[in-house]
Amino acid sequence: MAHRMLRNMVALSVLQAANMALPLATLPYLFRVLGPSHFGAYVFAQAVIAYLVLLADYGFNWSATGEIAKVQSDHGAVTRIFWRTQAAKALVACAGLVLLVVGVLMVPKLIELRAIMFATFPFVIGTVLFPQWLFQGLERMFFITVSTLSARVLVIPLTYLLVHSPGDTWLAALINSMSTVVAGIVAHTLIVRARMISLWTPSANDVMEAFREGWHVFISTAAVSLYTTTNSVLLGFLAGNVTLGYFGAADKIRNAAQALIGPLSNALYPRVNALFAEDAAKAYALVRKALYAMSAIMLAISAMLWAGAPWIVRIAMGPQYAPAVDVLRWMAFVPLLVSLNNVLGLQMMLPLGMKKKFSEILLGSGVFNVALLVPLAIRLGAQGAAMSVLATEVLVTGCMALYLIRKRVPVFLTRASPPEC
Repeated sequence: MAHRMLRNMVALSVLQAANMALPLATLPYLFRVLGPSHFGAYVFAQAVIAYLVLLADYGFNWSATGEIAKVQSDHGAVTRIFWRTQAAKALVACAGLVLLVVGVLMVPKLIELRAIMFATFPFVIGTVLFPQWLFQGLERMFFITVSTLSARVLVIPLTYLLVHSPGDTWLAALINSMSTVVAGIVAHTLIVRARMISLWTPSANDVMEAFREGWHVFISTAAVSLYTTTNSVLLGFLAGNVTLGYFGAADKIRNAAQALIGPLSNALYPRVNALFAEDAAKAYALVRKALYAMSAIMLAISAMLWAGAPWIVRIAMGPQYAPAVDVLRWMAFVPLLVSLNNVLGLQMMLPLGMKKKFSEILLGSGVFNVALLVPLAIRLGAQGAAMSVLATEVLVTGCMALYLIRKRVPVFLTRASPPEC
């Protein structure tokens, strides 16, 4: 089991290293070619479409992963979970397309950016096609790496060949979003070749069951969007594309810096779920190791991000983005906080069945962020939005830690009373 998790972590680490390196091959180019204003429009479109991606995903990357992890050896059960989940995702993706069409017909800012909006929509299609949750649940992360890399490597040459001016912003968006569609097609080819699933037609009750299983995680991820995606959307409306360009550029760098969390979390989650079904003591021990390791790594990365902010902005973005230095510094320690609440929430609260409290913490923190963001963004612009992100991540991490301590969950100590789940 340990060897399988190690192989999965290696496969996802390769993917995440590529996910960090590949954007660095195109982002500096896009920063300079598009400029702060058009890059802000690019970020705004991605943020709006991210709501539709969230709707199509519906938390299945966690709920379906956990379900499949518990029935890995039962081909029939895996098949049923796969098809009911895919049917549910397709339904909400269609609803998302309707919402987008209504939005670009009625909202002035969306009308202005309609070409970029529709060029970014393939992200939603890619979300439906790419069954990351299946590969995670079966602990076949190598398939995720192959599918994603084979598609994303196309982004680099196409960006340099086709994007040459601010007027090509829609092309930059289309190239990036279509890579997820290609990844989904490759993934389904691998699924067929490996015979991971069989043909099966889900009923309406099966689809409703998928929605019920994913509800609490959906609420949690929707709450997370209140202090991630919503920041870019509100900042675009409140302060304009240039200010959003500064914030979005710094946020891209911050996301690249914390990208290491992804492979560790994705490899750990199915293993923790499986261990809790076999030996809770081993599950707690594994989560503790992950907590210490991830926090140490991300502390070092956050410190380097804060200290190197002036050089990062100068080299990666250019002099046009000088105001982004302070924005990046305010967000420098967000990767550390995200690593902590990832372990406390996803790797501990969800496997222990604390879904409702997990959702409540994230929803309350999301509302807090929006309440804080509006006055800070109006007064301080991009820096205010960054301050709001930092304050919210502190709140999320603190609430999760306090709740687990109160329930006597042995995540920080090797010995503790039995947890009150």
